[in-house]
Amino acid sequence: MTGIAAALEEGLLILTMDEPERCNPVGHAVRRRLVQLLSDAEHDRAVHAVVLTGAGGHFSTGGDIRDQKAVTNIAEARDRFSVVKDLVGRMVRFPKPLVSAVEGWAAGGGFALALACETVVAAETARFASSFGKIGLIPSMGLLATLPARIGFARAPYHPRLGNDRCAGGVPPRLRGRTRTGRWSACRSQGFRRHCGRSCAFAEAYVKDFLALEVDRALEFERQIQPTLLFSADALEGRAAFFEKRAAVFRGE
Repeated sequence: MTGIAAALEEGLLILTMDEPERCNPVGHAVRRRLVQLLSDAEHDRAVHAVVLTGAGGHFSTGGDIRDQKAVTNIAEARDRFSVVKDLVGRMVRFPKPLVSAVEGWAAGGGFALALACETVVAAETARFASSFGKIGLIPSMGLLATLPARIGFARAPYHPRLGNDRCAGGVPPRLRGRTRTGRWSACRSQGFRRHCGRSCAFAEAYVKDFLALEVDRALEFERQIQPTLLFSADALEGRAAFFEKRAAVFRGE
């Protein structure tokens, strides 16, 4: 089970993280499946735009902590983060409109996944949080670069440190009217080509590539550091506290 449902509707590929009973965690299998689906969509002429969303009223509450139990050493963890680097790098360079449609919670890795999309469309119910510190980890999946790019470097450092920090945003008209019908994505895709022409499309690709360089830096830093943190005493305590539904006691070890 990969937890991803894919549906093509009039040129709009809708990718739905589909494990609503667990608020759509982004585990290793989900990340690998997203890499494959985006790779296929990039080269499929029938796909004009892609929307990433979540089932059951939430986008995603982030990485699958249960999934982390399958990782037994730092080298294996770094291999997994290579998949993360491939996924996010592919998303920030995606040559077609890539939209995250967010309802409910987008937390941790879910927050990062939403921000890796070119455009974020948030429903009135949308809530965003960076909660990596609660389990003894640094922000992951490119968030070290994508969050400052969205809200500015002056404000960004405060967000990852505050696990319960949140913001809500509503973008009228309704979320589903903007994304699931494909109107916004199709309009953007067709209008860009009609008004700007081929040379502008090339220029946009270069701009995306430049902006992605900082994300690459963040992803490589994560790949080196996060696996070590995963096996730290604080991260083990963070995971134990999560499952025991209590406050973690970190000792800086």
